Amino acid sequence: VIVTHFGAPGGSMADVAAPAGLPDPSGPDPASVPESVPAGVMTAVQRDTLRHQIAALSHVAQQNLLLVQQGAEEAMPGAQKSATMTAIHASMGVARDQPQYPGPVYSKDGTKGSGQRWTPTATQLARLEELYATGMGTPNGALRTQITEELARLGPINEANVYNWFQNKKARMKKKEQEARRM
Repeated sequence: VIVTHFGAPGGSMADVAAPAGLPDPSGPDPASVPESVPAGVMTAVQRDTLRHQIAALSHVAQQNLLLVQQGAEEAMPGAQKSATMTAIHASMGVARDQPQYPGPVYSKDGTKGSGQRWTPTATQLARLEELYATGMGTPNGALRTQITEELARLGPINEANVYNWFQNKKARMKKKEQEARRM
């Protein structure tokens, strides 16, 4: 029986012969460890299982890196959209041409973000106020997309702007009601 010992001289794994009298670890359950095996020692079956797991994880990480690189290349202006990325997006239920949410105004490290502050046009604002006056709360995803498409014909806007406008309007109205009750 060959076992792997972590902590061998030089800091590497070392194959050493198991002490005499150890039971054969190649039983039906590869995760089973005989009680007489000291801590820090792996059986040959466990070592082989670990190698397979590491190889699988390495493969997944390489594939992820390729997809991230391909996505970054496609994000460049004028880049072709690949069939691979389209298939991946479809399998996840994500539309390729779905509007992207803007970056934060300030990033977590305190530096200024690249996103511009959205200012609604007068017609966009009038339409949003009209929708809010009908008793509409913050719209769900499908309705928000529909509203965004309508307002996009009147000026630049994305779904995050619509969502935030409704949230802010609701907060302003609540604050106004509380102030009115105090008087």
